[in-house]
Amino acid sequence: MSDTRLAEELGQVHLLRDLPPVALARLAEGARRLAPADGAPLFSQGDPPDAVYAVLEGRGRVRVGAPDNAAKRLMVEVFRTGDAFGEIGVLDGSPRSADAVVIGEVKLARIPAAAFLEVAQGEPALGLALARLLSVRLRRTFGLLQDATFAPLEVRLARQVMYLLKADSVKTEKGVRLAARFRQGDLADLLGATTRSIISILNAWRAANLVAYDTEKAFLFVLDEAGMAAVAAGPREA
Repeated sequence: MSDTRLAEELGQVHLLRDLPPVALARLAEGARRLAPADGAPLFSQGDPPDAVYAVLEGRGRVRVGAPDNAAKRLMVEVFRTGDAFGEIGVLDGSPRSADAVVIGEVKLARIPAAAFLEVAQGEPALGLALARLLSVRLRRTFGLLQDATFAPLEVRLARQVMYLLKADSVKTEKGVRLAARFRQGDLADLLGATTRSIISILNAWRAANLVAYDTEKAFLFVLDEAGMAAVAAGPREA
């Protein structure tokens, strides 16, 4: 028997919101609710692609990234309420390309691969939504690759900060704050950089009154959005 409430919640997920109620009910019938602990792994690079995950609610996040042999990490994306992830492996049947770890408090739906593929095969709306989602992620991946090849680290960090501000931010008296907590090491993982290099950039930005950083709570405040956007635009040629 399907979970009517879960079907309604799945209908709020961006990837699934155009599906008819009967399709959402089929997904809910096979899905399982999860409330993982802070820091809990959902899957690891190389695992079989057995499910698609949807973030139903919570102020926490799911961070997807990949490790290397030197214990460094690359954070690929941060998912929040309304997002779905894990679909690439389910679509092509290949092992997971990254790790997924829960940060903070978040509630998820785990949709088994077979149920997801069954609905995708019968619902053109889901196929179109998947194509749009993958197009957005491909454009972002191309942009990150282009930045890694041509842009200085400070510009790359500024672009990531502006991206995160647009995705999820909170207005405060101090300035606009990234909604998620980002330790300095997390910011380094976004760029495949060292923590020391990120600290140097943040110190320079603080001296220029571009940002404030709460080291204890790991919150980054942007004090001058126009100034940060100018940094993100890159150095101008003389």
